[in-house]
Amino acid sequence: MRRLSAIIIAFFVAFAIIGPHTVVKENVENWNNETYWKYNPTGVPPGWYGELRGLPKTEWLHGVYENGSFVYYYDFHYNTVPQDILIIPNLTRYLKISIVDPLGREYPLWNGIIPSSLKIGTLSSSIEGIADEKCAPKPTWSQLLFHDPLKAIFAKPGTDCVFNFAPLKGTYRIVITGSYGGLQPGDEPKVRILGLSYGRLGTDVYGRDVWTGFAYGARQTIIISLLGAGILALLSLVLGSLSVISTKAGSFINALSKILASTPSLPLAVVLVVLLGKLEDIGVDTLRIRMNPYAMALVVALVFIGTSSREIRSIVEEELRRGYIESSKALGASPLQILRLHVLPVLILYTIYMFSMSVPGVIAFITLLGFFNVVPGFNWGTLMSTPLMAGIAKYVPYWWQIVPLGISLGAIAYAFIDLGKTIERKFLERPKTLKTQN
Repeated sequence: MRRLSAIIIAFFVAFAIIGPHTVVKENVENWNNETYWKYNPTGVPPGWYGELRGLPKTEWLHGVYENGSFVYYYDFHYNTVPQDILIIPNLTRYLKISIVDPLGREYPLWNGIIPSSLKIGTLSSSIEGIADEKCAPKPTWSQLLFHDPLKAIFAKPGTDCVFNFAPLKGTYRIVITGSYGGLQPGDEPKVRILGLSYGRLGTDVYGRDVWTGFAYGARQTIIISLLGAGILALLSLVLGSLSVISTKAGSFINALSKILASTPSLPLAVVLVVLLGKLEDIGVDTLRIRMNPYAMALVVALVFIGTSSREIRSIVEEELRRGYIESSKALGASPLQILRLHVLPVLILYTIYMFSMSVPGVIAFITLLGFFNVVPGFNWGTLMSTPLMAGIAKYVPYWWQIVPLGISLGAIAYAFIDLGKTIERKFLERPKTLKTQN
C-alpha cells in the first residue's frame, strides 16, 4: 500500500509541474472575464463523455470560398441538436446567411449587419418561418425556445419539432455571403458549432474551460499545501518545544499557542488573508482577495499551528518525565540542551508524521476558501469560487466540476494519510525500543 501511496503522490507532483503547460495561458488570464468565454457553450460535459453519449461536439467549421460566398459543411449525425451556432464576421459585417439541409432545401436565416457576433438560436422570426414550413404540428416560439430552437432546423420535414424530435442526419451547408455583393477571400467569417460537449472537462455556467482551472490550479494547490504543511510542522516543533521551558519566553509562547488553538480556523484565515492580501474588482459588483501563494502557505500554517503545537508540547512533557531526562538534569544539563539532545530526536519522527497528515487538510482548506472568494493565486479554490460569483440562483453543480476535484482530493488524502500511518507505527514503537535499551 505504501508503494501505491508513493505513486499517487508522485503522480500529483508531476501533474502539478506538467498540468499548467496543457492549458492556454490566455484562458488563465481571462478566467474572470465573462466576455472572453462568450464563444463557448455553457454548462456542457467533457468531449469524451459526449462521444460516449453521442452528443454534438463543439467545433470551428472551416469555410470553402465559392463564387463570392463562404460555405461551411457540418456533418450532423446526432440524435439531438447543438446548443447553438455562432457566426463571427470578419471585415464585412453586412452578411446574408442561409442553411441548406441534406435534402437540398435552403432556408434563409439572416440578412443585415452583425455587430460582433450572432447566435442562430436567437433568430426567432427566421426559426419560426422554418418551423412553419417544416414542422407538423406548427410550434409556437415559446415552445421552441424551451425545447431548443435549433430543432426546427435539424428536424425531418413533416415531423414534430418539439416533443417528438426526429433528426434529419447528414451534411448541412451554412452559406454566408455579403448583403450587397460577394465576399472577398480575405473576408471569411468564423462559424462555431456550440455543441453539447467540450474539451477535457467541459464548461461551467459561464462557458469557462473547467480543465483550465483544474490543470493550471494544480501547481499552486500542491505548492501551497506542501509548503504550508512544512512550515506548520516546523513552527509547531519550535513552539511546542519552547513552550515547556520555565522562562518568560516559554510562558509567552505557551499562552500564544493556547490562544491560537482556541481560535476558530476559518475566521482566522479570512482575517489574515484580508490583512495580507489585495482586493481586486473582477466585475459584476464582485470582489476577490488575491495574495502571494507563499504568503498563503504561511497563513495556513498560522491557522493550524495552535492545535499542532499543543500536540508537540504534550509529547515533550511526556519525554521530560522519563528517567534518563532526570539523570541529565542531575548532571547539570540545561533545558535547551535536554530538548536538543534528548527530545528533538524523538520529535523529528512525529514532525514528519504531522507533515504527512497536514497536507490533505491544507489542500481541502484552501479549496474551501474558494467558496468565500478567497483565492490565493490560481488554484483549486478558483473552481470553488464559482458559486459565489454566479449566485445561488445561477450556479449549477455540474459533476465534471465536482468529481475530478473530489477524486483528486480523496486520492491525495489517502496517500498522505497512509504514509502518516506508517510513520505513526514507527513512532509508537519508540517506547518499546527505549525500554529494551534501558
